[in-house]
Amino acid sequence: MIPFPQGTHRAADEKSLPRSIIAALPRTYAIIFYSTDLRFGWAMLALNLCVPWIGLAGLAGVLAAACLAWVLQVDRGWIRSGFALFNPLLACSAMVLAGMLGGWAPGVIVMLWAAAAVFSLLLTIGMQGWIGSRMGLSVQSLPAVIVVCLLHFTGVGSGGQQVVAQVASATSQIDLLAMPDVLQGFFRAFAAMVFQSSAGAGILVYVALVFSSPLGAVMATLGYVAGAATLWMLGLPMGATGTTWCGFNFLLAGVALGAGYQVPNRASLLLAVVGGGMTALVAVALSVWMGWFGLGVGALPYNLVVLGVMAALRLLPRPIGLIVSPWTTLQPEGMARLMQISALRFPHYYQPAVFLPGAGERVVTQGFDGALTHRGWWRHALDFEVPGAAGSWNADGAELRDFGIFETPVYCPVTGTVVAVENQVPDNPVGDNNPQANWGNFVMLRSDLGFHVMLAHFLQGSVAVSQGQRLRDGAFLGSCGNSGRSPVPHLHLHVQAGPLPGAATTPFVLKHFIERDAASGLETYHLSGVPSQDARLRPALPSAALHGCFSGWLPGTYEFDNGGTQEDVLLEFDESGRFSLASSRHRERLSLFLAEGVLYADPFEGRPTGVLAMLAILLARVPCIAEPTVVWHEVIAAAPFLHGATRVFHDLMDPFLAVAVLHYRYSVTAMGEGFELTADLAAADVRMCRAAPKRLRAEIQGRRAVVAIEGETCGGRKIQISLINRK
Repeated sequence: MIPFPQGTHRAADEKSLPRSIIAALPRTYAIIFYSTDLRFGWAMLALNLCVPWIGLAGLAGVLAAACLAWVLQVDRGWIRSGFALFNPLLACSAMVLAGMLGGWAPGVIVMLWAAAAVFSLLLTIGMQGWIGSRMGLSVQSLPAVIVVCLLHFTGVGSGGQQVVAQVASATSQIDLLAMPDVLQGFFRAFAAMVFQSSAGAGILVYVALVFSSPLGAVMATLGYVAGAATLWMLGLPMGATGTTWCGFNFLLAGVALGAGYQVPNRASLLLAVVGGGMTALVAVALSVWMGWFGLGVGALPYNLVVLGVMAALRLLPRPIGLIVSPWTTLQPEGMARLMQISALRFPHYYQPAVFLPGAGERVVTQGFDGALTHRGWWRHALDFEVPGAAGSWNADGAELRDFGIFETPVYCPVTGTVVAVENQVPDNPVGDNNPQANWGNFVMLRSDLGFHVMLAHFLQGSVAVSQGQRLRDGAFLGSCGNSGRSPVPHLHLHVQAGPLPGAATTPFVLKHFIERDAASGLETYHLSGVPSQDARLRPALPSAALHGCFSGWLPGTYEFDNGGTQEDVLLEFDESGRFSLASSRHRERLSLFLAEGVLYADPFEGRPTGVLAMLAILLARVPCIAEPTVVWHEVIAAAPFLHGATRVFHDLMDPFLAVAVLHYRYSVTAMGEGFELTADLAAADVRMCRAAPKRLRAEIQGRRAVVAIEGETCGGRKIQISLINRK
């Protein structure tokens, strides 16, 4: 996977080179630190320009490479994301620096600057095609390193001097800061990232990184400390004298391995430390070898270590504790929060999931690890019956028809193919068993997702499907009976890895069901879960009208009155049918999608008062079931509603501890021509953050979807949002 966000452009900008360049500039400079923060990118651009000739050379290289990439019809997403341009930035800056330090002729410097822009762009495209397709990794700054090394010899061959000095000697700035030598080396490593040598410049870079991404700053610090400590253990000095020549490699390795390629957590924290130490060892070895050619190590140690470590990790089936970053436009803090929130919202994401195989209410009479037959290899199984008239599923009558589930229809719980069928086993009288034909009449299905589903104890002769038949979920399979090892009528359901009856069962979950509390009558919707014994369940039947409000939501610009201030929200669709909402006022985005009758919103990282923040809570998960008696629960990240030191604390600590969340309870009710959707914050969370909505109510109508939102925050602020117009 290419470790930079792609698709950061809109179709309307495909034909606009100036727009693409403007969008690419901050991203190009931010990518150097594996950041997607545009403000941080602009800050890096400004700091680069503090040394005008070097800064302007890099900026001009970016512009030249962007124009060339446009002419060559390079993917517009690569251009706008900065991925195709940051190697030309580094190569052009380094070549002009080498020319100035080596006393090369101005014409030679200009010629090599142009060559650096062209060669680094082409090498980036070519190498990414090879490394990306074979290892799923980015070429990082390796093209720039290769181009600078080669053109350096060209400059020397033209009559210039060898440049043994490192990047940190780029300027003659006088560092007036009185600080320990160890800190001088630390901040000069950050200054080298903008081709400067002043510790003061390094402090500015570090502060900008802290404000942009506290986690990124932590990983960079750990990488540097580990690298400097490794040099010290090798007998080399730790201060500015000992680390200036290679220190920026350590911090880059820490950022890349701790918060770039991996989702930040405790395992990635350790990886950042190990990466920094390994980079120091490689840097020392390369300095001896490359010194024979009069070259410095540049950024080669960091590139070799990061690419080598990540290539090795990609070959491991399950790297313990490490989670590969999906590379969205989120910063490390948001990425870590996204993964933690997703794990809470979808705890069964990787488990086989099946629909309830019957209509109406069912009772689980034996669950996982049941007391009777669900033991050992067959522990993961569910038995279903129907409550009788008196509320008991174990009817007292002696006839099969005394049991409510007898002869009720059984429906296909997955989309897949029929693997095996048995249809001729006689039904047992009440109380009898047929252990010789353990499963009785059964249907074995192979889900399109690869697992097998067994449904057993059908009524003799009722199975209506045949081997090899393709079925969609909800298709009629047959009727429930009492065949096989079944003393009373019930339906047996389990999931197994293989196709043969009797194979060991595997864990699975039911999906999209409603559970009713027998005592209170309260009905709760579950996206997925393993029901306990005696649980009363029924399928969640979707409301076509509510589903139509979202599936028919029209693209365009929606003008909202948000507490007296107009906020425009642009709604677009991508090729996969996902909704993309963008606020012009706050420059924020929210993604939504519909799947299996449920609307989902991705976790939101923007301002807590905008329209998108309210929609992210209201539409976090909306099952299209318009029943006022049904409620459901969802967790929302608390971080967007925290401020100041509290927000920074959670940004830093949540990836290593437990993410702070807000618990909301939802319900939806039909109302006139539309629906009313409500979200109520759990009482225990009211004091967590005053900016979080305590209660929200939304009016949903037709193809305009959400037309009004009202509510109140925990701090007492009223929330009034209404749709003015759609353009």
